[in-house]
Parts: sequence; C-alpha cells; structure tokens
Amino acid sequence: MSLIYPIHRSKNRRSVAIKVRDGQVQIHAPWRLSAAKIQQFVASKEDWIQKHLQRQQQQLANLQPRLWQTGERLRWLGRPLELQIVTATRKNCDCEENALIATVTARSNPAKEPKGMIRAWYQQQAKAWLDDFFRDWPADHPLQPSSWEVGNFSSKWGHCSRKGELKFSWKLWLAPEWVVRNVVIHELCHLAEFNHSKSFWTLVARYSDDYEAAEQWLRQHGMTVLNEAYLDYPD
Repeated sequence: MSLIYPIHRSKNRRSVAIKVRDGQVQIHAPWRLSAAKIQQFVASKEDWIQKHLQRQQQQLANLQPRLWQTGERLRWLGRPLELQIVTATRKNCDCEENALIATVTARSNPAKEPKGMIRAWYQQQAKAWLDDFFRDWPADHPLQPSSWEVGNFSSKWGHCSRKGELKFSWKLWLAPEWVVRNVVIHELCHLAEFNHSKSFWTLVARYSDDYEAAEQWLRQHGMTVLNEAYLDYPD
C-alpha cells in the first residue's frame, strides 16, 4: 500500500519524526531536508507505520463520529450511557439509570449545546470523584498534592506541576474506574519523581498492582477517548 502523507517542515527541527494519529500519517522534517531523504526514511519505517495505521483504522471503523444526538453512546467510568436530548424551559444535564439526559431550550445554540453542557457535567462529576478519592487518601501518606482539578486536555490524561498541583482531563472519566485510579496514582507519583525513570515506575508499582494493564488500556484507547470527534472506545 502506497503511503500518502503531509510533510510539515520546521527551521528548528533537526530530525524527521513520524506521527500516526487518527488513522493518518504526518511527517515532521527539518526545513532544508530533501524530499528524497524524507521518503527514504519513511520507507525504512513502513512496517511500523502500517502496523499503527491498521490498528487505529480498525478502532475508528468500530465507532461512530460524535454528533451529540439522541441515541448516541457515552460512558461514565466505563459504563455505557445512552444520550438523550430533550427540550424544556430550563437547561440541565443529569444521569438517570443508564441514560445521560441533556435538557436544552428552544433558544439553545446547537453549535455549543448540548456538547458544552455535557462537558460541564463530566467536569463536575469528575471533580466530585476526585474529592472523594482524596478524602479517603491517608493524611499521613508521603504523596500529598497541594490541589486537584479537572480540565480539558486534548492530548493527555493528566498533569502534575512542580507546585504539587494535579489536573486531569474530564475525558479520563469515560474510562473504567480502575484505569482512572491508576492515572491519579501515576500523577501522584510525580510528586516524588518528576520524570518517567525506573525509580518512578518502581514507585507507581508500589501503590498500583495493575498499572501496566492500565498503561496498556490508555495506549490502546487514548486515540478515540481523547478525541472529541469520538469520545468513546470499542467494546
């Protein structure tokens, strides 16, 4: 299969980088590097590229693009929820049994809602989940964050600042709860090891028995869970 890919050149780049994302290939190259040398490098990595392309394209083929319409599937901590859009006089978003009900008004902007309301619901629920998690976290534990909050990262699950501030993507709470817990512990361990060294992973293993399985889950499903065009993963 012949590869088709855009080439993004940069004056600051010194080497060629290949990115396979959303089922497509992108090449990042130094400004003056010849097209022939870029093509030669890509050809040497074709087996690796095809492997990732096929995996990602298979994932995408099993999902429907997100349209924010009644009947679509969302997830909360891995549990499937059927999205229901209803119209009333007041806006609201709530979960009832196996449904996530977003109530819009006749004047609601369809370009912003219900998507904005649903994201706000996830952020609120995720913050409550974190509050409960840290309420149960031992007060004398050596890993203690200064604060925690929920944001809207587009390409990562969480972040730990050097001030001890933890921040997580609301999209993380689409994943199963055991995966969420592992990500929180991962970021907590950065309070002691601000890197991904062997010492860091040893620390993670001390507090999480299944961190390797969680890391595998995140690698496998991150492309579609973090992508607002899908926000889901295959069963």
